[in-house]
Amino acid sequence: MKFKCDSEKFKESISIVEKAVAQKSSLPVLENVFLELTGADLKLRGNNLEIGIENQVSVENQGAEGQLLVKAKTLSGIISKIDDKELSISVNESQQLEIKGEKVDFAIHGSQTNDYPLFPPIENGTSLTLSVKDIRELIKHTIIAVSYDETKQFLNGILVKNEGDKLLFVATDGYRLSMKKQSISPLEEPVNVIIPFKAVNELNRILQNESSEKTLTMTLANNQVSFKMDKFLLVSRIIQGQFPDYNQVIPSSSLNTFLVKREEFLAAAERASIIASASNNVVRFTFSNTASIQANAKGLGDFKEEIPIQQIEGEEEVKIAFNIRLLLDVIKTLTVDTLALSFNNELSPCKVSLENDDSFTYIIMPIRTTDYQS
Repeated sequence: MKFKCDSEKFKESISIVEKAVAQKSSLPVLENVFLELTGADLKLRGNNLEIGIENQVSVENQGAEGQLLVKAKTLSGIISKIDDKELSISVNESQQLEIKGEKVDFAIHGSQTNDYPLFPPIENGTSLTLSVKDIRELIKHTIIAVSYDETKQFLNGILVKNEGDKLLFVATDGYRLSMKKQSISPLEEPVNVIIPFKAVNELNRILQNESSEKTLTMTLANNQVSFKMDKFLLVSRIIQGQFPDYNQVIPSSSLNTFLVKREEFLAAAERASIIASASNNVVRFTFSNTASIQANAKGLGDFKEEIPIQQIEGEEEVKIAFNIRLLLDVIKTLTVDTLALSFNNELSPCKVSLENDDSFTYIIMPIRTTDYQS
């Protein structure tokens, strides 16, 4: 293997695939980056048996193709510290990877690729193509509600399923539920899989550096899912288990609906959270002609603020309490000017949605407080 490459592109490619490299594993081979040179294309792979990432970078082939495994941590550490714009890279007879620039000369030990696990092909899967912008929006609006409770593995990811001409991403941790819909062409087969948080999170990080207009192909099968774009591929296992029936959580109707300005609501909620942080994050809301926001913590102090709102449904004053951190998560995620809050009473789930737009739904369970019991 012998080639020349742009150091920045090589560095970027390593940073992408090393997200799937095992840090410490009972299988040492998984701690490596897989390098494969074919023609003018250098493929880099990382694989920890849960997710695998492949990225391809164009290089100047200098007449020798081949494959090699190199310790990911070592390679990443070296490349991140090199200032040279162009690198000459080759493999010698001792399976050493030689990295040379104008000012540097490294030789690091490599190993053969025989024992490195292949990416399993996704057979009999259902594929659909989305823009980078759309997939980022789907992830952004739902990843906030993923559960980290490892005893409930079926909640440790995002449910992906189709309903007619809609693709749904849904996540819940038992205290809140977030659902985002995207219009698609109807699929021939139904899909219903849970993609692990780690896979979705790494995909989201990688897509932040991609153009919104690019497209990405998602293929869903019974045991795994893949995301493919240009010279990039991410493959992940899916979570086995039954995702809760989210339709049972979403209220079919609400007696009270209020519209609030997002930025005003966010600012007031953040101020309330300063005091609430010392009292289990409990913040009390009273909705009427205005929204009164209150928090108190023994030994710390009290907070109260009123902000203007618009009452769409309901006539009487209603009270409800929330964990303010769960409410802040959704207010910070959204970028719209106005939010709609709907609920029946102080014990019923509250729905946060967009005005005149049913593409997003966020359900937050209230906190029972003796002050607010009827």
